Amino acid sequence: MSATVQQSCTLEPGIPKSAGASEAATVPSPRSPGGPAPGLAAGPTRKRIAKELVHLHDAAAVLVVDWVRRSATEFTLTVEWPASAAGERPDPELAAHTLRQCGLAISHAEFGVPLDHQSLLRKLDFSIAPVATAEGNAPLLLSVDLRCSPENGRDGRGHGCEAMDFTVRAGTRTIIRARSLATWISPGVYRRLRGAHLSPRWGEWEIPPPLPPSDVGRARPGEVVLAAGDGPDHWRLRNDPANKEMFDHPVDHVPGLALFTAACQAARAARTAASAGDLPTGTVEVTMAYSRYVEFDAPCFLETAGAADDQEVTGTQEGAVAFRIGLRYVAGAVTATG
Repeated sequence: MSATVQQSCTLEPGIPKSAGASEAATVPSPRSPGGPAPGLAAGPTRKRIAKELVHLHDAAAVLVVDWVRRSATEFTLTVEWPASAAGERPDPELAAHTLRQCGLAISHAEFGVPLDHQSLLRKLDFSIAPVATAEGNAPLLLSVDLRCSPENGRDGRGHGCEAMDFTVRAGTRTIIRARSLATWISPGVYRRLRGAHLSPRWGEWEIPPPLPPSDVGRARPGEVVLAAGDGPDHWRLRNDPANKEMFDHPVDHVPGLALFTAACQAARAARTAASAGDLPTGTVEVTMAYSRYVEFDAPCFLETAGAADDQEVTGTQEGAVAFRIGLRYVAGAVTATG
């Protein structure tokens, strides 16, 4: 069964779709986004949509500012990326979170998917090009064109989008092209699907010691999501509940984007072990395919294969493949996905 991107927040039906003023978030009406044109530096206090629409508890992690409907299945969203202290743009992890949030928000607010339904990500493929602006590493507004293929249930009603195609621009320059395949399931079906795994004893599992932060391009041990494995190019996943990058709130399985973070760190660790030097500049092409949930009650291992600039990361648990993620660095502009 496909791994979910993130378990939905537990919310009562009919919850207001806008956050309180203290969280500086609003749900947009169908209108043209206001403020500076996408691609210009944005201030850090720009309002966001309600965090519930993107399945987050931390309002500060919301990236989506606003959107406008272009047609029955097409939308343009405005997204603000935070300041990049490390100056690493492109950032595949930030790109993946951007795509996820855009898809979730439109599914809930425009297609009426209840907030207590679960999003099941099957595939996410994208390419991302370097971003350079006159403002350097300041916060950045982007525009996201999103085209949806609605998914209908047995009752004929829409239940979000099965396929989504994204084009992300900084100003007039295209920096990301992406395509995702996902579906939604109701709480009752999800309970039957997950069975005994639905309510894990949160945080009561072994957390192995982390790799050195410098091996995976991080500054602090708490940001490292990998431990040593059984040999070269082999690592063990660290499910540390204190790591808010992995776990915004308690969930019943490891979220898909947490696994993507682990894959990115594994690819970096493999480059470190091979003395391959810094990551190359240019476009990054990413493929993700999920085939089963990653649980908390058994170790999950990641293994890398391929050249330093073209790697596949495979995640396994109890001998079964759970996901495969590819990271390839190429020259040239972003390419279409599909």
